[in-house]
Amino acid sequence: MIVENYVDDHYEVAKLTLGTSEPSVYVINDLINKNWDKLKFYCQSTDEMKISDKRINPKRLQRISRKEVNNGIGTKAQISLKEQSQLEKKASKKKKSEYLKEKKQKNFAIKQQKKAAKHKGH
Repeated sequence: MIVENYVDDHYEVAKLTLGTSEPSVYVINDLINKNWDKLKFYCQSTDEMKISDKRINPKRLQRISRKEVNNGIGTKAQISLKEQSQLEKKASKKKKSEYLKEKKQKNFAIKQQKKAAKHKGH
């Protein structure tokens, strides 16, 4: 289920999985009334759209438009959810790499301590 929300000039979207079957009206109402604040919305403002003032070569413009038509753009909600998932992937990769870096430094420090203890004396 995709939940869309417009606040001022911002467009927000959240994706929920409620099961394999079609959710009933009661479930949807309960979700909106009681759990609205728990939804994790992804915000996309209108200023995120980048518009270039540079002149684009007509053949390049044709190539770009043909590529977009073949890929299938999708709805605004689908695009926003795709961006959200990409951002979450980047965040998790960064978190994992930082964790591995810290772990590597910790192991190196332990090895150095063992080495120093070994050569300390009799």
